[in-house]
Amino acid sequence: MARQNSSSFEHNTQQKATRLEHSSQQAVHIGHVPLPPELVEACMRRVEGKPLEGFLAGFGKWPGDIMLVGEAPGGNEIVQGRPFCGQAGKVLDEYLQIAGITRDDLYMTSAVRSRPYRDRPVKGNPERISRSNRTPTASEILAHAPILDYELSVVKPRLLLTVGNIGLQRLLGGGVRVSDIHGQPRQSTIRHVDRDHPERGYTEGTEQYWIFPLYHPAAILYNRSLESVIEQDLHRLRDFLQKEEWISG
Repeated sequence: MARQNSSSFEHNTQQKATRLEHSSQQAVHIGHVPLPPELVEACMRRVEGKPLEGFLAGFGKWPGDIMLVGEAPGGNEIVQGRPFCGQAGKVLDEYLQIAGITRDDLYMTSAVRSRPYRDRPVKGNPERISRSNRTPTASEILAHAPILDYELSVVKPRLLLTVGNIGLQRLLGGGVRVSDIHGQPRQSTIRHVDRDHPERGYTEGTEQYWIFPLYHPAAILYNRSLESVIEQDLHRLRDFLQKEEWISG
């Protein structure tokens, strides 16, 4: 992907400082939102026996104006204990540079907090097992939903950057796809669950957020034809971040 020139980047940095000034009076942290242990324990009980491993906390700036919502951690993330590392993380860093922001400007989290995996025998060597990532199921997303709801209440973002379909659909419902609305900011309410009874399903909240859907960083690793589309979306995001409407309205 093309890099921003230095003058444009400096201009965006100045704009960003102005936009985020409203949070300067709060105690701002860079790190994990402390999750209530009972919340995590309840989540892990709900997914017991499912092909999931580990648990990855979100990480970034809180409270803050921007939250990035992804799908689920992969193997690298579980091992290293931080969101978006490895190849997809490098692509995400390019995303952010084009948009004129850094990881320290947002809080990164995901719809599912454990790694969904699939074990298969290695072809030609059936005694050896290969473990790969997979898409989380609807029940796994629902089981983790109270954690994302809690993070939203602590981070208090105004803008939600979704990467891929899972994060987008967790917030807006299964009828939306990133291929249809990528790069198109919108104001919307989002879905929540009852913290103690997520099995009852989602209900629509009342608070409005700005939603900006993006393709997942991993998408470009598998489909290079998306590169120009994604870059256009990121330039739209950069332009959107320079407007005051998402902060004030």
